Amino acid sequence: MTTENPTRVRLRGVRVDWPTLYKGQQFNGEGKFRCGATLIVPAGDPQHKALDAAISAAADLKWKDKAKSTLKAARAKDKVCLRDGEMKAHLDGYAGAYYLSANCAGGDTEAECAKPQVLDAQLQIVSDPRQCRIYRGCYVNALVDVYADSRFGDGVFATLVGVQFARDGAAFGTAPIAEGDFEAITEGADAGDLL
Repeated sequence: MTTENPTRVRLRGVRVDWPTLYKGQQFNGEGKFRCGATLIVPAGDPQHKALDAAISAAADLKWKDKAKSTLKAARAKDKVCLRDGEMKAHLDGYAGAYYLSANCAGGDTEAECAKPQVLDAQLQIVSDPRQCRIYRGCYVNALVDVYADSRFGDGVFATLVGVQFARDGAAFGTAPIAEGDFEAITEGADAGDLL
């Protein structure tokens, strides 16, 4: 959490999963198009406590004296952005951690949704997705705003404001191809040997 805003949290060196940073996607093909990411924070990391504090602060701002009970009910209904990674322990990186779902404001098309600011390690803005080094499993720094909302039932959610590539990590899922995984094809004898 930042000192000037108790609901804004700077996360450093967390792993990222499902980064959708340039072109919005729908959830299961329905609803608004959104950009965002899942940020994975180890259970013992002090940043986990900072996220919990921001969630409580957002609940206090929205629900005042009913914050504690409303937040408890929202957690029971899985309507809080920070979740126990053990629920997804079968996936790379989630065991022994918590994960934060952080999205941007949705839009009616892929292009209309809000997008987070994407930075490289040297703080340069990366506006071309082909130049973005952020992939599933790498480490990032992220800035998120936590807020409480009651429009679709009481819950506490997070907006991904910005994300910065911090360092490489083991890729989740299928690893990208490496040099030497393919060979050049020459015309003639080996051109038809792919089948």
